[in-house]
Amino acid sequence: MLPSFTTDDSAPGAAAESSASDKRGDAAAQQQFFDNVMLMAPMVASLDPSSSWASVEPTAWDDADPTMRETVVGMGLDACKRADDAAAASELEDPAITWLAARFLCEEHREVADEFLSNDASISPTHTMADLFELALVHEDATVNELLDANTVCIGALAIAWDVHEGFTPDATCWLIRVQSVEETGGDAEYLSLFTDAGDAANTASDARFGELAEASGATPNNLSELLEGME
Repeated sequence: MLPSFTTDDSAPGAAAESSASDKRGDAAAQQQFFDNVMLMAPMVASLDPSSSWASVEPTAWDDADPTMRETVVGMGLDACKRADDAAAASELEDPAITWLAARFLCEEHREVADEFLSNDASISPTHTMADLFELALVHEDATVNELLDANTVCIGALAIAWDVHEGFTPDATCWLIRVQSVEETGGDAEYLSLFTDAGDAANTASDARFGELAEASGATPNNLSELLEGME
């Protein structure tokens, strides 16, 4: 059974802890929430095309207009308010937004958001969805724009020369490729390097590493990929 979302404000230190973990009005936290929503949106929408995420056009905070910023941050604030009022996980909506909101805006709901997102289901046999989402956050060695650009190249490469796992999309597969790279290296530098022209020798190594990560993410080379490899 999931723990109750309500807290006993009469308990010693409860109010102080709640205040310390609540960053709903913090501009930096709102920007982090926004940027990570943008990074997650294509993956979430690709797995559930009917979700509200499908209408989100990935744009970094610095490039977004005020209306878009307000709309996306508002989604997070609504998720926090819903968690405030909920007595059970069944009253929550949209696991991905709830998790990101708890991660950046209302950390007092983090534990139940982890459980709500994972919900005994994952696309990995070794990690919960909460584990994967944590790995997929923006890291200090990359910007959101760099990651969005790299994702575009990754999706194009998969669409041309790879067949993704049944039930997956190139968007979700690229998300998994990046998550695996982050887990192994501790940051985003390697993922970005896979799509950077660094000379013949480095490009060959990057192509091999990309293939390794793609296959680990359930993708298989198609006929074009094999033809191109034979021409090298």
